[in-house]
Amino acid sequence: MLVKVLKEEKLDPKEEESIEEAYFRKNNTELPTVRISKIVIDGFKSVEHGEVVLDCGKQFVPHGTRSDILGIYGQNGSGKTSLIEALAILKRTMSGSTIPSGCTDCISVKRGFATLTFTFDLQYQSGEIRTVEYRFSIKKNRMSKEELKERWEKTHDSEGKSFDDSAYDDEEMQYKICVFDESVKLSIDNNGRKTRFQTIVDTSSKCIPFGPNKKLQELIGADKEAKITLRIYRENLSNESKSFIFNDKVLETIVGCGLLPVYYETLMELRYYATEYLFVIDTESSGIIGLKFALPLHTRFGNFLNPTYQNRISIKKYDLLSKTFMSISKVLSELVPGLSIELKKVSDTVMKDGKPGYMAIPVAYRNGTEIPLRDESDGVQKIISVLNLIITAYNDESVTIAIDEFDAGIFEYLLGEILQSFEESGKGQFIFTSHNLRPLEVIDKKYLVFTTTNEKNRYYRFKDLSSTNNLRDKYFREIVLGGQEEILYNKTKRFKIESAMRKAYEE
Repeated sequence: MLVKVLKEEKLDPKEEESIEEAYFRKNNTELPTVRISKIVIDGFKSVEHGEVVLDCGKQFVPHGTRSDILGIYGQNGSGKTSLIEALAILKRTMSGSTIPSGCTDCISVKRGFATLTFTFDLQYQSGEIRTVEYRFSIKKNRMSKEELKERWEKTHDSEGKSFDDSAYDDEEMQYKICVFDESVKLSIDNNGRKTRFQTIVDTSSKCIPFGPNKKLQELIGADKEAKITLRIYRENLSNESKSFIFNDKVLETIVGCGLLPVYYETLMELRYYATEYLFVIDTESSGIIGLKFALPLHTRFGNFLNPTYQNRISIKKYDLLSKTFMSISKVLSELVPGLSIELKKVSDTVMKDGKPGYMAIPVAYRNGTEIPLRDESDGVQKIISVLNLIITAYNDESVTIAIDEFDAGIFEYLLGEILQSFEESGKGQFIFTSHNLRPLEVIDKKYLVFTTTNEKNRYYRFKDLSSTNNLRDKYFREIVLGGQEEILYNKTKRFKIESAMRKAYEE
């Protein structure tokens, strides 16, 4: 069954319909089942080179038959979070969004740029399968004084401050990400007849606005105005923190020419997947929860940074969040017996724009006793924070969720129960990092990858595993004794740790 492209009513009626929403609505089409089948990372943080083939990339997964999981394990600083951050950059790039300047820290100092390559399987109801490879590089560029001033003013827009020339000396503010050398390749398997990979768009080509020339002509034909327009966009975007291929205006121009729809359909489907079906959760959420400042609620309709105290919200937002809380509560009560949650309306109020609203507060019920949700444990709040996305991925073949440190604060037995349920009956894709080793005992070994000490081969799957092997025990043995083709852990010596502890105190 294909994933229906249905958008909930927008919370902000002024929000414009996106290019991909308009395209799917106008053409009355549906999104195919989309899966990430391979990830390749080069020159990204501590990963000089690393690649992971997800299980769905090893064999064809018919529509709606099973989930696809990737659990990443390894010591601190060995590249687990790097893979999640690479996915976060993919989401922004492929959805046409700006990559934050903070991502300049992800680029390897040795190389000066990073290259990310993602392969996707797009499965259609007709039985056709399209394999797409999207490759792009990022580097950091120094910003001009005009750009620095513009960024500063945007950052401090609500503070009413005047521009301070000292911002020119702020090292952290001086750089931005630049996306370059993008390419999209496509192979089509139609009832067993598979075409070789063809490059659709390549911005590393010397051809302007992009190459190969033959594909440019197949996409826009003899439309000279379209070619000039694309050339202008290419020049304007060459120094921007955005993708050229997945830019709104670029796609509008290509689609407007109406030639070879299989090419621009594929680009639109990937953009829609990135915008509406790919979700990446970093460790910042756990930090906010730990500070008891707010409950970051991640949903397929958007992320809500809800204060855990009483707060004022619009009626439309209340209705959406209330339904979301009810959905989460149904599953939460099975994960933690006796526990349920609700977004409780306290009173009517008036919003800043004069429209009616509600004062509401998130509450929890423990065996019928009401308590403020802020008083629940960090682990319970962490589950609540991401549970709506897990529910969505459990039921939707095209949804991919990636969560860094999924185990943070979660009881290990409960962690295993969630992952086992997803493996046995889920439909979407679930990528996570973890330090807790419980999943090594309960989910299939093909879903697990380990980081290594080798910067040139960061991600590794165990060889020669039998069905009776306890992967948790084997992992510990490999750390101590070795035996695999790659070293999985930089060993520590306890006596040196103890000596360092004493010396640090004495000094």
